[in-house]
Amino acid sequence: MSTRDEKDATDLMAAFDAVVRANASLVGQLSARAGVHESGLRALVLISDTGYSTPTEVAGFLGLTSGAVTNMVDRLSTAGLLERTPNPSDRRGSLLRLSPAGEAVVADYRERYAAMLRAVDSGHRGDLHAVLNDLATGLFEQAATAGPAGADAPD
Repeated sequence: MSTRDEKDATDLMAAFDAVVRANASLVGQLSARAGVHESGLRALVLISDTGYSTPTEVAGFLGLTSGAVTNMVDRLSTAGLLERTPNPSDRRGSLLRLSPAGEAVVADYRERYAAMLRAVDSGHRGDLHAVLNDLATGLFEQAATAGPAGADAPD
C-alpha cells in the first residue's frame, strides 16, 4: 500500500471512529434524558421495531444474560416505559410491548436521528442513504468473516 493509500485509510478510520464516538455520545444523552441506561434505550428501540419482543430476543440482540435483561425489564416496567403481557405461545414467558411513555421515548430518539440524517444528507447531494447502506453491508460482511481468534479465516 502506498503512503497516500495508508494516509487515506488512516483518515477514513479516524472519521469512522469519530462517527462511532459521536453516536455513543448522542445515545448516552438520549438515554439520560429518558432516565434509562443505554441498553434500556436500545431495548426500547428494538421492541418498537418489532412491535413486541420476548426477553430472550432482547437478550440476544443486546448480548446480555437473561438475568440482566430481567432486571432491565423490571426497571423499564417500573419506569412506565414497557408492559409485560403473557406470551400466548409460551405460558412461562412474556411479551414486551412499549407503553405510550416508551413510545414517546422512541419517537424522540427517531426524530433526533432523522433530523440529523436529513441535514447531513442534504449537504451531500442526497447520497447518504447509499453510503450508509454500503457501510452496513460492509460491516455485516466483515462480521461474517471476522470470527473468533484462531478460527479458520477465508483466503
